[in-house]
Amino acid sequence: MVESNPAKRAHLLDLCRAPSAGPFDVDICTSVRDAATRLSASDYDACLLPNEPSLLQDARRASTETLLLLISDDDSPERDSAAIDGGADDILPRESLNADALTRALINAERRRSSGEKLHQMARQDPLTGLGNRALLESELDRMILRGQRSPTGFALLYIDLDYFKQINDTFGHGLGDLLLAVIANRLRRTMRQDDLIARIGGDEFVALLNDLHDPNDAALIASKIIHTLSEPITLSGHHLLVSASVGIATFPGHGATAAELLQHADQALYRAKANGRNGYAFFNPQRDAETRHNLDIEQGLRHGLLEGQFRLHYQPIVDTNHGDTVAWEALLRWQHPQLGLLTPDAFLKLAEHSGLILPMGHWVIGQALQAVKQWLDAGIHCRLSINISDRELKQPRFVDQLRQLLLRSKVPPHMIQLELREDTLLQHASQATALCTALHDLGVEIWLDHFGSEYGALGYLNRLPIKGVKVDCRALSENPSPEQGDYLHNLITLSRGMNKQVAANYVEDARVADQLSRWGGNLLQGYWIGKPRPLEELIGQAASSPVLN
Repeated sequence: MVESNPAKRAHLLDLCRAPSAGPFDVDICTSVRDAATRLSASDYDACLLPNEPSLLQDARRASTETLLLLISDDDSPERDSAAIDGGADDILPRESLNADALTRALINAERRRSSGEKLHQMARQDPLTGLGNRALLESELDRMILRGQRSPTGFALLYIDLDYFKQINDTFGHGLGDLLLAVIANRLRRTMRQDDLIARIGGDEFVALLNDLHDPNDAALIASKIIHTLSEPITLSGHHLLVSASVGIATFPGHGATAAELLQHADQALYRAKANGRNGYAFFNPQRDAETRHNLDIEQGLRHGLLEGQFRLHYQPIVDTNHGDTVAWEALLRWQHPQLGLLTPDAFLKLAEHSGLILPMGHWVIGQALQAVKQWLDAGIHCRLSINISDRELKQPRFVDQLRQLLLRSKVPPHMIQLELREDTLLQHASQATALCTALHDLGVEIWLDHFGSEYGALGYLNRLPIKGVKVDCRALSENPSPEQGDYLHNLITLSRGMNKQVAANYVEDARVADQLSRWGGNLLQGYWIGKPRPLEELIGQAASSPVLN
């Protein structure tokens, strides 16, 4: 019973102690501020309280199970309706209240609650797994936060996401994917304590709430247990599946004071756990996760940017100093970000590779670049096109077939195209690179080795593979020139020319470096001193006014 007025409190006590009532075991709360604390600390069947919206809200947040009967001192249908909407089980006018009316109100409210709980439970349950859903999670989070504000113990929120679940769905179908989620749900039930809540909030995303957390390390132990349990092999419909999970952890009150903050911070920690290699857990870290949040925004922006046409191609010339003409243009990707302006690949390429967006992005780049070649060929300009390919594209089994179709569609001769493959990518994926280089050579496309000399194992591939030329990074000659670095580049160029390979020097930023490279035999130059990357319109306008050789 919550009532600060002594006379009203005495009247209600008399009703509860009447022979026709109860029998009721009554606790009295005279302080309105103390009411929510009492309700959250103990299990009460019912609570009598004044019809005050703020008190009702606190009481309902503190306990979702307790029947709330409001004692009303005025006859206001609007006020009573608002109270029912706010979670009251019944409104009792004080002037007509007696022991029999109080008993009937309690019995009827309990019956209504019992019949409504089935529908309420269905509305808060995930139909596929039987776990709670987002509505139940948010309600329980609010209750735990309110209790945690008055208790020295905290709690933890674990954001759980299955690694590569989409690939399982795409490979075996959604039917088997649903069966897998049901198995995962059962494993989570067995892993968690009885008092902990587990909810499925979407796709392959689950959230666990850990009650009465005395030490954050306890959350780490449970996260490790979850990861270990979910990694055990699963056999479904004759298919043997290996599943792993990543977990992000946020604790109350240290990592957030509201449900939205805790969910967001656990999600950011999950993102970092995935970035660290998956199949692991990470705690929310305000400093490190600020960068994570930025990366997540960029990654989401990449998806939107692809759909909204925010990407552009700029072209940088590669010039032959023997006759001073442009022999090729390299297609360089730019992102016209609506808030951050024009971004170079340094700002987003790693995130594109991590998210898998590099494949549709690379396909778009090749398609757009081939259209550009067609335009400058139609304008009488005969320059090759240079395009970088990522390790993800290298490992695509249909990459060469897709390129062949794009070449046929654009009507661009294959010999006009040179693809640049990074030296470290060649060394990491030697078997795929060998097959790709051979297939591209058969197609008529040139292969160049980019960042040549940064590793120490690619020399043997120059003779074995149909590699047309190499690109060397010359930034050291401008930024921090040294005799040793100069000798190394000189020997690298001499060696490559001795193996009958063309040599292009990139990042040429001044006339001194250009002259030095030309004397060493690196006559193909690229860099800001040679020419900055430009949109296609500027490129064609400039090239059309001067002769360009193939």
